[in-house]
Amino acid sequence: MTATCPACLAPNARFALKTLLYRGCARDIYDCPDCGASFHHPLPSLEDIARCYPPFYFQGFFRQYWKDYYKGRALAKRLLPWRRSGSFLDVGCALGTLLAGMRDHSGWKVSGLEFSETAAAMGRELNHVEIACAGLAQAPWPDACYDCIHINNVLEHESEPEAAVRAAARLLNPGGRLLLTIPNGPVDILANRLLYAKHGPLATRHGGHLFFFSRRSLKLLLERCGLEVLSIRCFHFKLGAKARGWLPGSWRKFLAQAPKSWAQAEEGCTLEQGRKLIGPQPSWMLYWLLQQSRRLWRLPYTDFGYDLEVIAQRF
Repeated sequence: MTATCPACLAPNARFALKTLLYRGCARDIYDCPDCGASFHHPLPSLEDIARCYPPFYFQGFFRQYWKDYYKGRALAKRLLPWRRSGSFLDVGCALGTLLAGMRDHSGWKVSGLEFSETAAAMGRELNHVEIACAGLAQAPWPDACYDCIHINNVLEHESEPEAAVRAAARLLNPGGRLLLTIPNGPVDILANRLLYAKHGPLATRHGGHLFFFSRRSLKLLLERCGLEVLSIRCFHFKLGAKARGWLPGSWRKFLAQAPKSWAQAEEGCTLEQGRKLIGPQPSWMLYWLLQQSRRLWRLPYTDFGYDLEVIAQRF
């Protein structure tokens, strides 16, 4: 049996292995020989997808508040050679902390898009930023209203990635840029592939990933949706080595028992409880220097690392 690849639309993708969405829920993964993408086929139900995510996942964003705030400040600084100001959208913004850091240290007008209404409401009150609650394909803004859209580790979770990318292209002004960070699909699924013959279906490193995009498949998808790819850089090389089993304990997490489905009932969490998780403000200068040194290892001519950083521009 073959399937159509959602990235390049080639009709000859074939079964490769099974993985676990959660304990007791095995699903087929198909490989596309044309573009190198892998994907769930058939796509899991919305109910099964929802079971991959913990209730109130965004509590962790309170603990990493200053890290996200400084990410926004650093992003505005890195955009200076291109633009000093404009309209900026963060997709999957959680509490909107990155947006607050960018707003406070630049001339950018910022907005966020978040699927969880609870996270969006808390983010509006905590960071005083505009956050709409919807999926990217249902974004409530008119065409060509943003100069820059930031999508960090979201596209691989989308059940309809082409619709999401087309929505991003629709929202961008001509010449506007999409900043996309996404797992390097062939590496993201590699440990499951290497262990499958001996151990059968295992949970993936990150739960809820529906698509595993290669460099080539991303380029084809973005271009089909009206975006020109300006650069693709690979990073997180230590995780790339772990995916290959090269470091001690690399596959311990994969061989552990798969996680249970998360309960559908959400436990309570108030904004005041979240505020107490925010630590003291660390040094900005130290953060900036460390980030700059890490960015030296974002390389364009290798696919060894675990993640990809893509810059694309609307035609």
